[in-house]
Order: sequence, then C-alpha cells, then structure tokens
Amino acid sequence: MKSILASGSLATLFLAFSAADAIFYPQLMPAKSPNTLAASALPGYYLDAGSDGSVKLLEVQNLVALRYGPNAPLSLWITPPFSSNTCPGYKYLNAAASTGAVGYENLTWDTAPVKYWNATAGSPLSTVVDGKSISKFIACKPVMPVDSSYLLFLQTGAVGTITGAPSSIDTTTCVTTKIIVM
Repeated sequence: MKSILASGSLATLFLAFSAADAIFYPQLMPAKSPNTLAASALPGYYLDAGSDGSVKLLEVQNLVALRYGPNAPLSLWITPPFSSNTCPGYKYLNAAASTGAVGYENLTWDTAPVKYWNATAGSPLSTVVDGKSISKFIACKPVMPVDSSYLLFLQTGAVGTITGAPSSIDTTTCVTTKIIVM
C-alpha cells in the first residue's frame, strides 16, 4: 500500500478487486479517526456497520471514516469482506421504507443517500419522518450471533418497542437510546 496526502489528511491508495467484474478498482481510502457517534443509553457503544453490512451499535470505538453534517447524508467507509463482489467505499445510513410495522423503521447502509440526518456536534443524531423530527433509536441484541453488539432501528412511535419484530432479534433486550454526535 502507498500512503499519500489528500485534502490535508492522510489517506491510503489501494487497489480493490471485484470478482464479478474481474476488474481492479483503484480506491482512495480516507484517513480514519475515533468514532464520534455514541449511544446515550449504552455507554461505550458506537454506531457502526456489522460484518454483514447491518446497522449496529458495537462495544468498541473503532477508527472509522465518517462524513456527516447538519441536514446532510451520513456516510461510513465500509470495506466489505473479500468474498463479497463489491468494492470498498462510503455507504449511506438510510431508514428503509416502512414495513407496516408499528413504532420503528429498519436502518440500512446503502450505496446512495435517501435519508438526510442532522448530525451536529453535541446534539443527538436526528432525521425527519412524516414531517416530524425523530432522534430516538431502538437497540436490540440479535439472536445470532451471540455477541455484545446491538442491531439498531429508528424509533418512529411513542413507545420504544418493536411490534411485529423480525425473529432475528431478542425483543427482551431492546433499549431506547439516542446517538450523540461527539
């Protein structure tokens, strides 16, 4: 790998390979810094991506490359496993279209921004759903794998419960939290 200076910060240039296209993709990997998106109700947990690309709270303050601002997309540099046929790059935090479930929306990391977030230092992360500002999230432990991570959902209802929850989460572990931008 070769280190270069880009936009005043240290970045790394590397080649990524997509088996689907059988092509090498040059990528400029951004400099990383300590994660600044912390869960208020779960001290020591930070917004991140699971190895499967899910939106999670991890019990470690990883070095990450984040891009965010007031009323802007929130993106995280994600390096997929080498077995997937995708190249590394920024993925955008989005609230999935309503599934008809009451009180929450699924969160995803996608290749294009759909949802804009208010991410201002010292304030909770928030977005607008149906004309109202939402800054609460529901964090639940997954059934598998059994680890210390939490899957994260956007709380859109008055109560922090997951009605009609997917069977992949343990609803007895759910906690309402805010994500504080440090």
